[in-house]
Formats: sequence, C-alpha cells, structure tokens
Amino acid sequence: MSEFPKIRTAIPQRRYQYGDYGVTLLGDIDSADGGDYQFIAAFVREGEARPALFIVSERTPPADRGLGSHRLRVVNNAMDEIMDVDARWGRLDDFTDQALQMGAQLLGLEQETAYPLG
Repeated sequence: MSEFPKIRTAIPQRRYQYGDYGVTLLGDIDSADGGDYQFIAAFVREGEARPALFIVSERTPPADRGLGSHRLRVVNNAMDEIMDVDARWGRLDDFTDQALQMGAQLLGLEQETAYPLG
C-alpha cells in the first residue's frame, strides 16, 4: 500500500468535476509527512470521503536539483511513483493540465470533460 500525503492544512486553488470524481488542486500545503509539496491534486469519487488518487508536485531535494526543481509523483493504493522531474511542475497551470490528464488515464476518464467549479 502506498503512503498518501498527510495534509495538515492547504488552500484550495482550483476545483473540477471530472466524471464521477471531484478534483481539488491544493497549494500552500503544510504536511505531517515531511513532504515538500508545491501542489496536490486530490481525486475523490462521489460518495466517498477519501481521495482515490493524488497527483503531487513536490520540490526536488537539494541534492537532486540538477535534474529539475520539481517532481511529479502519482500516489494511489497500487503505486507511489515519480513520473517526471521538471521546473514546469512548479507552475500551477502546467501542473493542473498534467494532473487532469494523468488522472483521466489512471481513472478511466478519457471520455469525460473536466468542468471547473466556482
């Protein structure tokens, strides 16, 4: 089982309805797990309390910054993997586009449209 991010506080940046999932993009994150998160996209299926999937932008540790400033990571019940390292994952628009695309692939939402809320 993967270790989901342990979020103490965060500020919602954007919200979407994506098929049967609500997606909340969080910023200004304080975590209890030591993660240095820039953004987190949490995918929650309607009627459930806990996210089924997290797409995470985290700051790359100083020793690895030569690869890029931010890591894009996928966390669900089956996996916890770094998918890419690049500075663009530190920008909200780039992260949002990639998180929605990856979430669609992982959750079978390719035929759905993500609708912004509020």
